[in-house]
Amino acid sequence: MSRLIRYANLNDAEALGKIHSESSQAGFKGIIPDDTLYDVFSLERRTNRFINELSIGEPKTAIAFENDQPAGLISFGKCRYGNNDNSWIEIWRVYLIREFWGSGVAKDLIEWGINEIEKENIENIELWALEENMRARSFYEKIGFKHDNTFQIVDSVKELHYVKR
Repeated sequence: MSRLIRYANLNDAEALGKIHSESSQAGFKGIIPDDTLYDVFSLERRTNRFINELSIGEPKTAIAFENDQPAGLISFGKCRYGNNDNSWIEIWRVYLIREFWGSGVAKDLIEWGINEIEKENIENIELWALEENMRARSFYEKIGFKHDNTFQIVDSVKELHYVKR
């Protein structure tokens, strides 16, 4: 098996859109209403989002390949929900194509991302996870993130705040 993780570029936008769309639709089924899930996380909308983000350079996004096949992504950047202190950064997203769930790609991706963040001398990392997404929450807790009892409601869905220091 051959695994590669690197920063994404505009040529990766469609692959990133596919990863984000397919993994969201699989992972959030039963958590987010289907009409919202298939609209907000459509391949076209996700691809356009990555084109925009990669064009402006924020957030930073990396793509993982397994045997030359796009498998997952991680994005991190400025905190979106109020943590404006420069000692903090937010992991915006970690997504994998369903066939790679449980393969170790997510662990490698997040470790790679944390290593990149630490190179910037940023010590505090936050992320948000859907309360009902137990798979993601368990994963984040296994790698050292702690829920700090903070939450927010976004589009009727409860998101929990996790931190790693």
